[in-house]
Amino acid sequence: MSKKINRIKQVSKDAGISSRLISLWVNVDYTTVSQWNSNNYQPSSDNLNKIGQLLQIDNRDLLEPQSRINTGLAITLQKELVRLNKDENIPFEIEKTDSTGKMIKVNNPELITALKKFAKKHIDHE
Repeated sequence: MSKKINRIKQVSKDAGISSRLISLWVNVDYTTVSQWNSNNYQPSSDNLNKIGQLLQIDNRDLLEPQSRINTGLAITLQKELVRLNKDENIPFEIEKTDSTGKMIKVNNPELITALKKFAKKHIDHE
């Protein structure tokens, strides 16, 4: 089961409006609204705004609170990013050949992995 992110189904039910009206107002297929109601897919910020306009509510009221607690992860990761780049000489980007043979810059997967591991340790120690 997917994690519930939006409250569109409940809010529209409370307001007494149908998914059909939402689909017409936003100008999307009816099945798209059904997918939003099931939280299988999420509306774009533009579509979320249109739904908020229809219901005359703040867009935040269409989203489930995530109840996150600030543990300082972002600032700790920022410091680790600087350390990895300056002290460990791990570049932010690397060059890679794309499917057409052209060299492009992409985010360094080594750096991404290091940051994810660091974040996991930070979260596990909470």
